[in-house]
Amino acid sequence: MKRTFLGVFFLATASCAAQQVAKNAPSPQRPNCSTSEFAQLDFWKGAWSVFDSAAGYQVGTSRIESLMGGCGIRESYEAPKAPGGAYSGTSYSAFDRKDSKWHQMYVDVNGNVTWFTGGMVGRDMVLFAPTQGGGQQRMTYRPNADGSVQQIGMTSTDSGKNWIASYDYTYRRQ
Repeated sequence: MKRTFLGVFFLATASCAAQQVAKNAPSPQRPNCSTSEFAQLDFWKGAWSVFDSAAGYQVGTSRIESLMGGCGIRESYEAPKAPGGAYSGTSYSAFDRKDSKWHQMYVDVNGNVTWFTGGMVGRDMVLFAPTQGGGQQRMTYRPNADGSVQQIGMTSTDSGKNWIASYDYTYRRQ
C-alpha cells in the first residue's frame, strides 16, 4: 500500500510541476507573416493541371500550398510522362523580410538545385537564378484573368541582354 501511495504521490507532484513550468514558460514567438508581401504569390496556391501553353497538351500536375502560417509556400510538381522519363520537383518559396525579396529553392529528381531571387513586377512574380557558366535564368509567374497562372522560363548567356524561351506552361485549377 505504501508503494502505491508513494508512486501516485510522486506522479501527481511531477505532473503539477510540469504544468507550472509550462504555465510560466514564455509562449514561442511566431513571425507575423500576414502582411501583404507574404500574400503576393497566393494566386499560385492550389491543385493544378499543368499544360504546355503553345501546344495545349498536359505536361504534369502541381500542388502549391501554404506553410508555417503563411510564411512559406511549397510546390510539388509531377510529370510522369516527361521526355526522358518521369520527372518531379519540389520548391519552397518565401518572402524574406530581411532583404524584402522573394526566394525560391527548387530541387528535382535529377539532382539539380536552383536558388531564385526576385519579386513583383506589376502583377507578375519574377525570379532570377544564376546558371552554370555565368548565365541567368528568369522565371515569371503571371496570374491570368481566367484564374489560370502562366509560368514562363527563360535563359540568358549574355548577362540578361538577350533571353531565350525555355518553357511556357499554363497552370489550370483541377
